[in-house]
Amino acid sequence: MTKPPTIHDVAAAAHVSHQTVSRVLNGATNVRPTTRARVEHAIHSLEYVRDDQAAALARRRRRQSID
Repeated sequence: MTKPPTIHDVAAAAHVSHQTVSRVLNGATNVRPTTRARVEHAIHSLEYVRDDQAAALARRRRRQSID
């Protein structure tokens, strides 16, 4: 059984940082259209699926560090 692709795998395939992949996934507007297209192509090619549980944990950690 192979592990599902991670945000880091997508970043490597698109030749960008994992922060850029995160910006694309979160719909940020400060990503160039050509870069966004490369990231989206990598997402589809690798069949990346966002892990909602991991995202929820990250949001909770950020909220706790702010409080």
